[in-house]
Amino acid sequence: MARRRAPGPGPPALAPGEILLRDATRTFAIHADQVRTLRGLLSGRRRAALPARVAALRDVSLRIAPGETVGMVGRNGAGKTSTLKALAGIVPLESGLAACGGRVVSLLELGAGFSRDFSGLENIYLQGALFGFSRAEVQERLEQIVEFSELGEEFISAPVRTYSQGMFLRLGFSIAAHLDADVMLIDEVLAVGDESFQRKCLRRIAERIAAGATLLLVSHELGAIERACERLIVLEGGRVAFDGPTTEGLAHYRALLGVEHGAGVSLRPRRGTGPEVTELELRDLAGRPASVFRSGDPLAAFVRVRHAGAGERLRLELRAGATVLFAAETELDGAEAGAMSARVFEVPELALLGGDYELLAGVGAAGEAVSLQRSTRLSVAREPGAEEGVVDLRGSWRAAADAEALRR
Repeated sequence: MARRRAPGPGPPALAPGEILLRDATRTFAIHADQVRTLRGLLSGRRRAALPARVAALRDVSLRIAPGETVGMVGRNGAGKTSTLKALAGIVPLESGLAACGGRVVSLLELGAGFSRDFSGLENIYLQGALFGFSRAEVQERLEQIVEFSELGEEFISAPVRTYSQGMFLRLGFSIAAHLDADVMLIDEVLAVGDESFQRKCLRRIAERIAAGATLLLVSHELGAIERACERLIVLEGGRVAFDGPTTEGLAHYRALLGVEHGAGVSLRPRRGTGPEVTELELRDLAGRPASVFRSGDPLAAFVRVRHAGAGERLRLELRAGATVLFAAETELDGAEAGAMSARVFEVPELALLGGDYELLAGVGAAGEAVSLQRSTRLSVAREPGAEEGVVDLRGSWRAAADAEALRR
C-alpha cells in the first residue's frame, strides 16, 4: 500500500544513517463488536460505542543524526512501536513524513518476514533480500550469522516452524546485526532469550555503533537503554514528552510513572516486630537515582531502615548470579522500636567490569543472623574491546627484559 502524505514538500535527501519524522500522524480504527449479549437484549440497553479511531502518533517531529544512539520509552500505547513501523515502511502515515537515510534493518517482531517452511539458512537469504542485500553480500556474512545465532548445523538446516521463541530471536537478531546497515530499528525483542545472549546482543550493537551505525532502540528494559543509548525520547499519548540526555530522560520517565524514587524489590515480607530495610536505592555522583554505571564511576547505596531496638547490624551484599562478590556490615546506633533512619554506603570508584549485578540489603536484630530483605539491580556498561571478567584491576602490560629476568 502506498503511503498517503499531506500536501507539502516531498521527502528530503537524507544522509546515510539519518532518521527524520516530520509532523507524523497515525491513527488506528477500532472495530466494535455489535453483537449484544442476552442480558443486553433483555434490558434493552445497547453497548457503548467504542471510538472510531485511536491516535497512535500526533504530529511527531524528530531528527536523529547519523551515528546517534537513541532510546525510546513510554507506557503501553504511547506510540513507540508505531514510530518504528512507520520508519521501517511497514505502516503508512496518514500525514507527515517518516524516512531513514541509507540501508535500514529492523527487528520489530520475532520471526517477522520469515517463511515458516523454509530452513533457517534459507531464511537468512530471504531476510537479506528483503533488506536490499544481494545474495553475494549475504554469502559474505553467512558464517558470522550462523555462528552468532548458536543454532548449530542441526537447527540452522531445520524449518523455522520447529523453532522456539528464543531460537527465532537468535536467528532474527543475528541476521539484522550482521547486515551492516546504516540504521538499526530494534523493538523489545531483546527482552526475549537468556541473559548471556542478551549481553551478546548488546555487545554486537556496541560494535555496530562503533562502526557508525545509527540505533533507535525501544525497550522496557531500562538497563539496556542506559547501556546502549546517549539520547532518550519519551513518548506519552502519541506525543514527544521528553527528548534529551538518557539520564535526565529516565528520571523524567520514572516521574511520569510515579516511581522516581526506587525502594528496591522486597525479598520477603516483614515478620513480627523485627527490624526492616524499607528502601534501597542506587545513586550517582549528583545524588540522582541510577541503575547503570561505568567502571571507575562513583556510586552510593542509600538504605532506609525501620528499627526494632538497639544493637542492630546492617549488611550489604553485591552478587553476580548466586556468587557473592562483596559484602559489608555496619553497626546501627540504638533507636526506639519503630523509628526510621538512613545510611549511605559510598564507593568512590566502582571496580567492576561490564555486566549485570544485584545489590541486596538486610538488617538483623542483636544476637540474630542478618536477613537480606531488599534487592536492586545495577548494570555496568561494557566498553567495546574492554577486558573481560568481573573485577576492574586497572592493570597494564609491559615487556619483560628476558625470560631469565623473570626467574630472578
